[in-house]
Amino acid sequence: MKTCKRRTCLQLGAGALAAGMFAAPARAARPLKFWTFLATQGTDPRSVALREVVEGFNRSQSQWEVAVESINFARFDNVVIQATAAGQGPDMLNVYTDQLPMHVAAATVAPLDAQLGAGWAAEAKDFAVSPDFMRFGGKLMAVPWEARVWLLWYRQDLLAAAGLSVPKTLDELKSVAAKLSSDTAMGFGFGASTGALGAGAIEAFVPIFWGAGGTLFDAQGKTLINSDAGVKTMTWLREMVAANAMKKTVVGMSVEDALTSVKAGTIDMTVMGSFRVGAARAAAATGDKLLTAPVPGWSAGKPSPARVASQTLALGANSKHPDGAWAFIQYYLRPESQMAFARAGVMPSRLSTYNLPDFDKLPNAAELRQWAAYLHENGKMEATPKDFSMLSEALATAIQRTVVQGMDPRQALDEAARAYNSRQR
Repeated sequence: MKTCKRRTCLQLGAGALAAGMFAAPARAARPLKFWTFLATQGTDPRSVALREVVEGFNRSQSQWEVAVESINFARFDNVVIQATAAGQGPDMLNVYTDQLPMHVAAATVAPLDAQLGAGWAAEAKDFAVSPDFMRFGGKLMAVPWEARVWLLWYRQDLLAAAGLSVPKTLDELKSVAAKLSSDTAMGFGFGASTGALGAGAIEAFVPIFWGAGGTLFDAQGKTLINSDAGVKTMTWLREMVAANAMKKTVVGMSVEDALTSVKAGTIDMTVMGSFRVGAARAAAATGDKLLTAPVPGWSAGKPSPARVASQTLALGANSKHPDGAWAFIQYYLRPESQMAFARAGVMPSRLSTYNLPDFDKLPNAAELRQWAAYLHENGKMEATPKDFSMLSEALATAIQRTVVQGMDPRQALDEAARAYNSRQR
């Protein structure tokens, strides 16, 4: 270390002291509001990861301070739309891909293009879910921070005890579920009510419907759920109840109710998203006995298409600090943040995350790779209109009329399609 004469050092010290006495005080970090459906409290693995990411960003720099507001996912979109209309919207918000068209139409989100650097075109290729799916009118409205697919969840211990194999076809699923069903548990179930925006109904229905050759919408945005593929899928659901593979009580269950039932051991198999697996295993009845597989298909050797979606990060239309919001979004997408969510059982959105040295040290690395392979080999996305949740609720109503009231599947789906299409603008 360089030395100096005592007198010189004293002079420098005095000068520094004087400068410190008269310097302007450091400016406090400016606040950024981040609204998300994830809770920041509790033991849910994704909540733990979110806290880690937000606290890490706040420690990493002194210019911005992110504050999180957690809003239930069933209320989230309406709350954001109302707050933004009043000029009180957040700087950053979490938007689900199915609901992004609604937010674009409501002008709650602002384009990100002005924030993108020269290297974005190359960076965009690193996403498992292409950001091009989040472009509207040529403008990038969000970026994906995770990827998700819908899977068959099953209890390996129950299958083993009954001498049964993991079903590969929908006929096998019906047979296996019927053999597992008991007075206290149904072999297969899902959230088929209109609760929680009807999410459970549409999420379980769509992969099987696609596998039957269906398409949700025509070029004008009218639904085609009442096609032959829709009737085939609805008929299979009715047969599941007739075979005692599933109980009629599913029509009173939301997706959250179905998750609770899996954790309680009263649903043995379901079709549910990869992003919920971590939470589902946090129960005595499940733990590492709960495993996943591709959704069975209509024929052997051909699973149902993997329904692909993503939670995204968007810039709030009311934000006065787009540079700070983008800095947070970039931090959320960095490899360390991706790893935090991977530990929580969430598929990383960045393909490069799978090549990190520590990735294969994760206890769930093999499972994440299996999900990613299903996405890559069988993944499918279909653009959704701004009122997609209305279709989910109409479909849930059709399921109720078919499996409880005994209505003909085509009639129930025709009514659902008319109800939805009549509300199209």
